Amino acid sequence: MSIVVPAGVGEPRGGRLSHVLASAGRALAAELDAEQGRWFLWVPVFFGAGIGAYFALPVEPDLSLSGGLLLLALSLRVLARAQLFGFLLTTIILCASAGFFAAKVRTAVVAAPTLERHGAYSMEGFVEQFDRQTEKRARAIVRLSSLKYEDAEMRARPFRVRVSLRGDVDLRPGDAVRFRAILGPPPEPVMPGGYDFARASYYQAVGGSGYSLTKPEKIEGRALPWDMVPRTWLADLRGRIGERIKAALPGQTGEIAAALTVGQTAGLDEQSMDDLRASGLAHIISISGLHMSLVAGGVFWFVRWVLALVPAVALRYSTRGLAAGAALVAVTCYLALSGAAIGAVRAYLMIAVVFLAILMNRPALSLRNVALAGLAILVVLPDSLIDISFQMSFAATAALVAGYERFGRFLHFDARNIRERLLWQPVYLIGGVLVTTATAGLAVEPFSAYHFHTLTTYAALGNLVGGPPVDFVAMPAMIVALVAMPFGLEEAPLAAMGVGIDAMMAVAHRVGGLPGSTVPVAAFPFAALLVIVAGGLWLVIWRRPWRVLGLGAIGIGVAMTSIHARPDILVDRDAKLVAVRDRDGRLQAPKTRRASYALQQWLRADGDTRKPKEAATGAGWQCDRTSCVVMVKGRLVSLIARPDAIEEDCRRAAILVMPMDLARPCPAPKLVLDRAALWERGAAAISLGDGVLMVVEAASEGRGVRPWSPARRKRERFRADVEGDDPVDN
Repeated sequence: MSIVVPAGVGEPRGGRLSHVLASAGRALAAELDAEQGRWFLWVPVFFGAGIGAYFALPVEPDLSLSGGLLLLALSLRVLARAQLFGFLLTTIILCASAGFFAAKVRTAVVAAPTLERHGAYSMEGFVEQFDRQTEKRARAIVRLSSLKYEDAEMRARPFRVRVSLRGDVDLRPGDAVRFRAILGPPPEPVMPGGYDFARASYYQAVGGSGYSLTKPEKIEGRALPWDMVPRTWLADLRGRIGERIKAALPGQTGEIAAALTVGQTAGLDEQSMDDLRASGLAHIISISGLHMSLVAGGVFWFVRWVLALVPAVALRYSTRGLAAGAALVAVTCYLALSGAAIGAVRAYLMIAVVFLAILMNRPALSLRNVALAGLAILVVLPDSLIDISFQMSFAATAALVAGYERFGRFLHFDARNIRERLLWQPVYLIGGVLVTTATAGLAVEPFSAYHFHTLTTYAALGNLVGGPPVDFVAMPAMIVALVAMPFGLEEAPLAAMGVGIDAMMAVAHRVGGLPGSTVPVAAFPFAALLVIVAGGLWLVIWRRPWRVLGLGAIGIGVAMTSIHARPDILVDRDAKLVAVRDRDGRLQAPKTRRASYALQQWLRADGDTRKPKEAATGAGWQCDRTSCVVMVKGRLVSLIARPDAIEEDCRRAAILVMPMDLARPCPAPKLVLDRAALWERGAAAISLGDGVLMVVEAASEGRGVRPWSPARRKRERFRADVEGDDPVDN
């Protein structure tokens, strides 16, 4: 007689627990081993997490601290290489530490002085970039060689500044100029949590912005800095190409053609941009992945087709590799002609990885190549992580490649005869375009909603109908026009390009005019976007059944977007504008022609589709020549225009906003936002509660003390009697 003893009987409790843990560990190890080829895809994710942690810090870390953390993580990684969980954990820490260190190094490399005060400056320098926006308005980026304030030369001057030029100004990149201008630090966010223009300017080494007081005077005989010589030559070439395109294609057709070819977008009018945004075709204007792919793909297909017609070449060499090399050269030239904007550089690096994979006889379209391209960009330009174009381009690319890996076999159709091919091939082609457009659209919509506060309802329809004229007519004609331009034969291909552009704009106008083409979205927490992105990455990277957990995370993130912070009062950084929420929950501002940019951003963040002039009607406000007052939740709010009103409004108002300094304190309890307070803390958002409860959030609080947002101090501001919008270039 035999006795069967159940497993675990007679063993101590610790033994049973160890057995269970060991079994679970083996099961998990087996599952992880099945995903072995996907682990590398997480490297750029955790590298980016380290970059994100760097930008989230409230204070700037030391370089020695970031370097020490990297060395510590590397040592932990070496020690834990023999254990699975230790290996995974220390690898994650190492990737994040490397991203943190790369972001710190990048910040240190691009460091340059930034203006600390507004005022009238005399400057000399070289024009690096010149864009004409209208006949009487242009914008230039000037590399400074001299900067004087009150006739005293500034030792710590910015490397370059961005200046709006008024009047009939004709400049070219490379021109040495001198003029006077009102300059100040790059603009800060117009509301707490808003877009930080100063941070973006910091990584472009732009240390000031403003507008000209005098017409720029050209200086003859100045030698260009050595690094500007090739850039100036290319910029001048781009300008001449743009002029020839606009001469052959007048009006908005020529402006769009110039944008597609050399990246000149300053001449596009507001109506065209509204139609493109509402139809989901606005991405066509900025040279990025679409244009790079069309140029590279067109050259690759054409060269391979030509080589296949030559038996001596086709039978001896790899036509695929030769075509990939030719396409890589062509897309490099196109990158240079386009102006090498950050978005175009990112797309170029991704395409370069694809064609290098073809040259090395490796799979071209794979998530591994997308991860390699993303990692390369983040190593070289870590600040790309916080740029909207990087986020949207990689989200769309990763979703498309992952979808192709999973469902690509359903998009192929093998016809048994010519009749089946003629009958079903168009169906599969249209279906593939629809699936591609829908996939890319879903991938970028969370970023569009967070950054632009809008969703495009008919983006799939707009791209399905409006995309082919650009893909199959305008872009091929552009390549032919560029080849024919040195011989003066560009007129015919440019005419064909104009036909494709006109067809696209007709579609954009029709689709953009459909009811509900755009859906406004109120600002939601950044945490919601992070949860959605994490869920999307989990869904895209893994292949095992647990990948569906990513859908749950996306659902949680979408639910979190319903959390909206809606302050009762918003005050801009110059005390020129105050907007209050009325009983219907809409923002209302006094009648004004100033600070329209700030009001526009407030309305967008509120999910409000009104134009600034529609919100600045003075509804609910009572104004005279000295001040404007309004009642908000039982508190009287006063926007003072003249010092005459300070004494009276100090007695009766609970909240005072004034574009001047308060000489004597108001009787408590009062909230006073004068020029000194706003210049010290930035734009303010005020939430009112019951009784005396009042929460004031300033734009400077979320920015911390960083190189692009140094410790604030009371600054003297140059007073200029200027009519119109804020003179500082937003």
